[in-house]
Amino acid sequence: MAGITDVAKLAGVSVSTVSYTLSRTRPISNSTRERVLWAVEQLNYQPNVMAQGLAGSRTGFLALLLPTDEAISDSFTFDIIVAAAETARDRGFHLVLWTEPAGETKGLQDLMRRGLLDGALLLSVRLHDTRVQALQEAAVPLVMIGRNENPADCLYVDSDAAQAADAAIAYLARLGHTNVDYIGPSNSAHQAGFGIVLRVHEALEAATKQLGINLRSAYSDPNAKALETVMIDVLKDPSVTALLALGDSAVVGIRSILQAMQTPVPDYVSVLGLLISTRVTETIWPQLTTITHDPKELGQLGVLTLIDSLDSSTTDVTQILLPSKLNERTTTAAPRFPL
Repeated sequence: MAGITDVAKLAGVSVSTVSYTLSRTRPISNSTRERVLWAVEQLNYQPNVMAQGLAGSRTGFLALLLPTDEAISDSFTFDIIVAAAETARDRGFHLVLWTEPAGETKGLQDLMRRGLLDGALLLSVRLHDTRVQALQEAAVPLVMIGRNENPADCLYVDSDAAQAADAAIAYLARLGHTNVDYIGPSNSAHQAGFGIVLRVHEALEAATKQLGINLRSAYSDPNAKALETVMIDVLKDPSVTALLALGDSAVVGIRSILQAMQTPVPDYVSVLGLLISTRVTETIWPQLTTITHDPKELGQLGVLTLIDSLDSSTTDVTQILLPSKLNERTTTAAPRFPL
């Protein structure tokens, strides 16, 4: 049975263009529409009920897709979800949290076939994310909060991982740090291909290489036992004077372990958090230096971008990267004198 990818290939257009043509959610030129409809006829492609329903009416429901194996374990993600729900409500929509194991789309496809959604937001986006293709094949308007490997003409709102990483390394370099340890998410998170995780790591390696800073990376689950094991190994090297961590769960754990080990911050080691909810910094003492933006912006802009795409009469593709800013507090300082 022919799929939407086959139609796109035969018509010489992108999958998104086929999706927009069938759902009529964006204006398409007459020539392009004719090619798409011709390819549909040639391949006997049958759009599902969801694509047909979108052409005529609204359900008032948006889905926020979060894999069930991605626990809402940090305030950053929680703030995104709350802001998305509030923004959807303000615009007259209901936001439904849809959970399904990563890599599985059977339940999602069933939901779409029933014609219950106007559009979808994707959280925890992987570089190779099967949900993107499933939604495109169902002609469901979608916005990624994050980015896959090749977003092309997809709509997305994402943290500018490269900018945040560059700013972090530049800041530590200005303070005089030359040996930095990065405490990143677990190996499984890297293997799963989470876009934000891989982009931050890649950017950190590039920035430290450019500035001549020694970077050592360690990966840990955000639980106390795993972090403690990593931290004991990190602190064996007295040349390391700064620690970087991604996400507030990791930073909170690291700070607790440093306190338990009676390791003074920032006198012995500086600690800098990347992409941390501001609310978390208020619970940590000394107050945490961060390079971040308000996660609520991701939720708000994600919903607004999705709703605007439903109403839009333009073919413009919204792709937003949110820059982070330095919030210098009391967990960072110039490196200690050599021991």
